[in-house]
Amino acid sequence: MKPYGTLLLLLLAIMAAAVLLGQVALFPLTDEAWNIVWSFRIPRVLFAAVNGAMLALAGVLYQIALRNPLADGFTTGAASSAAFGGCLALVLWGSPILISCSAIAFAALGIAIVRRIAARTGDGFRITIILAGVALSVIAGSGISFLKYFFEDSLSSMVFWLMGGLYTATYAKTGILCAVFAPILILLWADRQRLSLLFLDDLSAESSGVNVRRMRERLFLVTTVLVAMSVSYCGVIGFLGLMIPHAVRALIGHTIALQLLCAPLLGAAALIFFDLLSRILLPYGGELPVGIITSATGGAFFFLLLLRKGSRVWGN
Repeated sequence: MKPYGTLLLLLLAIMAAAVLLGQVALFPLTDEAWNIVWSFRIPRVLFAAVNGAMLALAGVLYQIALRNPLADGFTTGAASSAAFGGCLALVLWGSPILISCSAIAFAALGIAIVRRIAARTGDGFRITIILAGVALSVIAGSGISFLKYFFEDSLSSMVFWLMGGLYTATYAKTGILCAVFAPILILLWADRQRLSLLFLDDLSAESSGVNVRRMRERLFLVTTVLVAMSVSYCGVIGFLGLMIPHAVRALIGHTIALQLLCAPLLGAAALIFFDLLSRILLPYGGELPVGIITSATGGAFFFLLLLRKGSRVWGN
C-alpha cells in the first residue's frame, strides 16, 4: 500500500476513536448521546483534522523554502506575531471575528518585517530569516506579557487562548479553514516539480528555470495564511509544524509529492490524537489545553531526533 494510503487509514481510525471515546460514554446510543456526537465530537474532530493538516503543511513549506530543519511558523515569527495580534484584539474588543482578523494581519506584518531584514543580508538570507524570526518571537512575547500586565481582567482569557485549544470548534469554522486549505494544497500540488528544485542551491535552482525569490515569496505568503488562520481560531499549538515534517521525511523520504500528501494526513491524525488525550487525561470532565501536549511531545521528539541524527537531522 502507498504511504498516503496507510496514513489515510490511520487518520480514519483515529477519527473514529476520537468520536467514540471521551469523558461521556456514548453507549447505549440515546438521543443525548447522538446530540453529543453530532454537535460536539464530530465538529471537534473535523476541526482538529484541518488545523493539524494546515500546521503540518506550513511546516513542510517553511522547511522547503529555507532548507532549514528548524523552520516553522514559530521560528520564522509568523505564529508569535499572530498570537500577539490575537491577544491585542482579545483585550481591546473581544470579538472572535476581530481576533481572527488581527491575528492574520499581525502575522503578515511579522513575516514582512522578518523578510525585509533577511533580504538585506544577501547570501545569508536563509539563516538570517530564522534568526530574525526568533528575535521577532521574543519581541512578540514581550508584547503579550505587556498586555497580560496591563489588562488583568482579560488575563485568564489570554492565558487559556495562548495555550491552544479546539474547544471553539464548529462546522462553520471548519468549512472556512477547508476553503482556505484546499485551494492552497491544489496549487502546491500542481507546482510540485518546481518546489522540488528548491532543495538545490539557489544557483542550481535558478539555472533550472525557477525564480527562487518569487517562489519563496509565494511560499511565505501561503504559509503565513495557513499559520495565521490556525492561530486565530485555536490559539498557539506549538511544535506540530516542526515535528510532523521530520516524521514524514523519516518515514517516506524527501520526495516533495509525497510530503505534500502525507504531511497533512499525519498532521491531521496527530492533532486529533493529541486532542483526544487532552479530553480524557484529566478526571471529572476537565480538559487539558492541547497546545501543552503538542509542545511537550514535540520537544521530546526533537530531542530524540537530535540524539539519533545529530547534525544530519536534515538528511542527505
